[in-house]
Amino acid sequence: MIAENIKSLSGSNQVLILPHDNPDPDSIASAWGLSYLLKKRMQISSTIAYGGLIGRAENRALVRVLKIPLTPFSHRLLQDQTPIIMVDCQPHTGNSSLPKEIIPEIIIDHHPLRKTTKYKQWAYIREQIGATSTLVVSALRDLRLPIAKKLATALFYAIRSETKDLGREGSKQDYENYLYLLPKVDFKALYRISFPPLSAEYFRSVKEALDKSTVFKSVVTCSLGPVPYPELPAEIADFLIHREGIRLSSVMGFFEGDIYLSLRSIRTDVNAADIMQKMVRGYGSGGGHTVMAGGKIPSIPLYKVKDIEKIITRRLLRFFLLSRIKGRKLY
Repeated sequence: MIAENIKSLSGSNQVLILPHDNPDPDSIASAWGLSYLLKKRMQISSTIAYGGLIGRAENRALVRVLKIPLTPFSHRLLQDQTPIIMVDCQPHTGNSSLPKEIIPEIIIDHHPLRKTTKYKQWAYIREQIGATSTLVVSALRDLRLPIAKKLATALFYAIRSETKDLGREGSKQDYENYLYLLPKVDFKALYRISFPPLSAEYFRSVKEALDKSTVFKSVVTCSLGPVPYPELPAEIADFLIHREGIRLSSVMGFFEGDIYLSLRSIRTDVNAADIMQKMVRGYGSGGGHTVMAGGKIPSIPLYKVKDIEKIITRRLLRFFLLSRIKGRKLY
């Protein structure tokens, strides 16, 4: 689909590729892979621009070690009126810096299609696939384009991290591309990305998360308050879900005026994305997949953060009929 439809950009010399704000490995790698495809197949140059920041140590290492060319998003990038391709996200979902009045040409994503999603040319959205990078690898293979070590390492790490080594929502297509990339990977670079140096600030944040977490039967909640970077709630949610007896983790953090939320689940009877949307309804936006979801509540003054966090937590507990359960410490 991507390999066939990318011809629609014929006549363009430059495109703007937008992963989601505070991009994760899948968003970064799929954007980089698409940029390579456009250059090799169509002789089209790309700017990959991201909003927010890259705070998680592994994500910073990915960009640094592989020297991935990323540009901080600026509205000046929109003045050239070049075609816009959104990768691993969709417009107006609360995780993109694209202004509401601007409609992208193309969308490539593995999140469920939103009713509000609009595009000018075409969208390739496959929610049954575990990673957007898988879709890009398939397109590169369809076009028989060689994949160099650095790009292969980025795409492999993206599929690996997004699907937890194919154990979380990994499909047959993810599996096939994982194996296809494996011989091309720079494993020394992969090690440096997977196990980067961690700051003292990170360990302070983990300690704070452990102290602030509350367990309600098989659900753990954590309101971190101010956090050093917006990916931290997701990082902590990934960590807390491994506590024995826990089947769903919910973490919130406040960064530069916005509340960021993250859910992780090992339950098969509920959908994390649906739960997230119910949690933030009337306050912000959210979405994701069956076992992982994120949300954002924008423009909140600091003095209101605790009150809103309590409301959101109450909604989550009501959903699981845990409102009358007394919470206990994590350890």
